[in-house]
Amino acid sequence: MVRGRKQKRGDIVRIDIGNGKQFHAVALTHPLFAFLDGVSEREEPVQDVRDRAVLFKLWVMDSAAKSGRWPIVGKVVVDPPTVSALDGAVFFKQDRISGRISAYDAITNAESPLSFEEADRLECAAVWSPEHVEDRLRDHLNGISNKWWASMRPRK
Repeated sequence: MVRGRKQKRGDIVRIDIGNGKQFHAVALTHPLFAFLDGVSEREEPVQDVRDRAVLFKLWVMDSAAKSGRWPIVGKVVVDPPTVSALDGAVFFKQDRISGRISAYDAITNAESPLSFEEADRLECAAVWSPEHVEDRLRDHLNGISNKWWASMRPRK
């Protein structure tokens, strides 16, 4: 287990959400993480974690891994074409004044027009604190909507 360094592409981090439960995420292009489905109550081998479905992808503050809050517990190769579920990340952006919505491709750094309906199926282009991600994972586990996610939905 590695504590106290910035994550690198392919690092798997363990995210403790309390009550002995934990999720995992894979570091992609800094500061992007892919959060994996499946909660566990014990340390799991990397090979059991790496092939899980991706719940969502978010940008996360550096403090998550650097502080040791999310310890690095393993590494996977995420170079194409080996892990297609981890490739690509498109977010929506909305101008607060004009209301204009666009798609932002985090890999190519390109923007394109987007409808409200399309944006409503994407994550907002925002950097999350580790605490808010942990709240979201807890809410996912409990089957309830997350207030942080809801606060960042596109507006008509």
